[in-house]
Formats: sequence, C-alpha cells, structure tokens
Amino acid sequence: MSNPNIRRYERELKKALRSPRLGKRISAAFAQSLAPLLEDIPNPSYDDLVDAFGPPEHLAQSLLQTVEIPQPLSLRKKLGLAICVILAIFAVGGILISVWNTPEEGFVLNSVPVFPVKSTENCYFIVDDPFTFSDSHWDQPREMASYLVIVQNTGTVRTNIFVTYSKHQPPHTFAVPAGETVAFAVNNPRLGPHSVAFDTPDGTLSGTVRVLLSDSPL
Repeated sequence: MSNPNIRRYERELKKALRSPRLGKRISAAFAQSLAPLLEDIPNPSYDDLVDAFGPPEHLAQSLLQTVEIPQPLSLRKKLGLAICVILAIFAVGGILISVWNTPEEGFVLNSVPVFPVKSTENCYFIVDDPFTFSDSHWDQPREMASYLVIVQNTGTVRTNIFVTYSKHQPPHTFAVPAGETVAFAVNNPRLGPHSVAFDTPDGTLSGTVRVLLSDSPL
C-alpha cells in the first residue's frame, strides 16, 4: 500500500502482536477489515484509521481472537523431526560416499587397437608422454565414458605400470614386457585426476605412454 499512514498503522499493529509467526495472517485480516473503509475514505489519515479501528494495540487483541494461532511443535515432535533430518543426511552421505569410493574396473586388451591419427571431440588422445620418473597426468571429464592407456616399452627390462585414480582405492597395475606394447582399458571411469607411474627392476625407463579418451565404452 502506498499510503504511509496505513503502513504506519500496520507496523504498529504487528509490533503490538509480538508474534512474527502471525504477521502474514494479521496483515491479511487487517487488509480485509480495511477494504470497506477505503471505499469511503480512499486516502485515510492515521487519525482516520484510529477512529475506525481503535489504537493498533487494541485491534491487535481483537484480531488475535479471530486468527488461528499455530501451535508450537512439542519437544517429542521436534526431536522426531531432528532425527529424521539426521537420518536423511546420513543416507544421502552414505550414497555419495559409496559412489565416490566405487573402484574402477579395468582390463588388458588382447591386442592393441589402431586409432586414426586425427582426433575428434568424441575420441582423442589426452596424454602422449615418454617414460619419466615423474607421473603423467590427466583429468577425466564427465562426458567421456572410457579411457585407454597404451604403453609401449622400448627398454630391455619389464616396466610396471601404476594407474592411480583415487586416494581411497588401490591403483590399476599391469606389466609391459621389454619391447612390447600393452593397452589397458577402463569403462565408466571415475571423474577427476588420474595419473600413470612407471617402475622397472633396474631403474631404467624407456618408452611412451598414450591415454585415449572416448565418449563410448571400449
């Protein structure tokens, strides 16, 4: 309402109630009582409102008798509601933890597939590194359904490969014999950081690692 006198009267009315929970109901009841007055006096003064309804504190007592006061929750109901909320939080948290800790399932392919040189948005290499004592890294995006680790060992000793994807799960491990190439695939991978580490019996490293991402299972 644009009339400042009406706003003042309503503020004092709510203040006299001392019950924020009843604010909206009292405002609605006051507006309903005010409508006939506005038909006769479209822009009433504060004194007009007092003459019509009495002082705000008196009207507050009258309206309290006509407005249903919501009953507060009992201690038992409050406790029951709190327990339900806590159980719901634990249930959701348990589901999230279960999903987050679900291990990846990987497998070594019988043969190394041949991929086109040109990358597309549906299938592309995200890692193409030589063996080093530093890990090779990538972030697994949500839209990609799988990844393929292709390891070519050009050295003279076996190279052990460790693909890490979680702090709470053991890494994928597989070995690549000297002079050979092995492809390791994972479908439905975990999102986020992944890394590939290399280890050999004599500490020498020679070879390359490539990681292919695909939007379809391998």
